[in-house]
Amino acid sequence: MSWLSRDRKSVLILTLSTVLFLSVLPFDNPPAQAQSVGEQFLNLFRRERKQGRPSGRSAGTAIRDEFCFSGTSQPLTALVSADNLETTVAEYPTFWFYLPWGRSETVTQARFVLFDQNQRLVLDQTMVLPDAPGIVSVKLPETKPPLEVGKRYKWYFQVLCDEQERSRNPWVSSWVERVEASSELVRQLETLAESEQYRAYLDHGISQDVLTQLAWHRSVHEEDWRSLLVDYFELEGVADAAVTQLN
Repeated sequence: MSWLSRDRKSVLILTLSTVLFLSVLPFDNPPAQAQSVGEQFLNLFRRERKQGRPSGRSAGTAIRDEFCFSGTSQPLTALVSADNLETTVAEYPTFWFYLPWGRSETVTQARFVLFDQNQRLVLDQTMVLPDAPGIVSVKLPETKPPLEVGKRYKWYFQVLCDEQERSRNPWVSSWVERVEASSELVRQLETLAESEQYRAYLDHGISQDVLTQLAWHRSVHEEDWRSLLVDYFELEGVADAAVTQLN
């Protein structure tokens, strides 16, 4: 029976050696999957408004919209994040909206107004509406003072349906803050092609510039553009619509 005892000892030693060997192996948890661009969009634009952050209004109301135009399923919509405070590194940023109507015989203009954080008027500009519905933009003109780093600005965008009683006009509003570009953001922008720079702004949470860069290069990034419009702004069938800069 001594041979059986020896075999048992050998098996026991082998088993213990295997357990000790396995216990020192670096069994790390599987790495977390990187977020897709679409998920980054949603996390950036769905961020909740923190206490003390300014409020705004990203969509016009149905009653006022119907006074201007009838038969539209989507209201006038500002393309802004849920917390109503966009960030930009640009001196003269671009603001974006979905306009559900084109110019008519009676409604031909929109108005964009910008105030600084001390309620001083920076810009009051009227613009001609496009012929067809779609995404429209308003760029802060370089004839005006640039936005200052670290300061917030409140803007309003209004479709002028009733010049006598402007409270009946559909309008949206939000805030924008100019922030200083970090050295890391500057480095990333220098290494990326212009059509890919929105990814750097996305990584750094610069929401206004993400949208602007993506809109400018939407033909290159059709799926990302569509994902942002449909998944966050719920603008079905708008991704292929015209994009017009208002002047």
